[in-house]
Amino acid sequence: MWKLVIAPFLLLVSANCLAELVVTSPSEACSLLSGSGLPGGTWRDQEDGTWGCSSDYLDIGAGSLPNNLAYYVDGGVVSITQVKLVLNYNKPSSKESATKALLSASSRLSQKALGVKLPASISKAINSGKPTTSEAGSGVIDVLREDWPNGKGYEVHVVMR
Repeated sequence: MWKLVIAPFLLLVSANCLAELVVTSPSEACSLLSGSGLPGGTWRDQEDGTWGCSSDYLDIGAGSLPNNLAYYVDGGVVSITQVKLVLNYNKPSSKESATKALLSASSRLSQKALGVKLPASISKAINSGKPTTSEAGSGVIDVLREDWPNGKGYEVHVVMR
């Protein structure tokens, strides 16, 4: 009887465990994009029970409050759960160069974090700013979009886990 109850649970848990990053060291994950102007900094307690690191914003464009890109790594004390890029479209009318930067950083991150080329469906979603999910190597990539309540911009997240 217990086998009937436990077997489906184990299948569910093992399927989720199959999706993973090829980089497991927090310090290594934090430095994946250092050569691209997005050094992740030091792995530290986020004071909410999670650990992580993040880059400073990389401005893309000129003027006051340009579009900007940042890199984040999230996890526990000694492990990472996801890496992500966040592009703030502060000036949506000047989105071409910002989108190109996000696509380039996502391609590099996919190779380094998942060991595979960025899937075409993810590239298409980044270019269009539309949400999607795709398997990539042993992991999963999500593209998420959040329109700001003030209507003046939005952000696109590329999350790899």
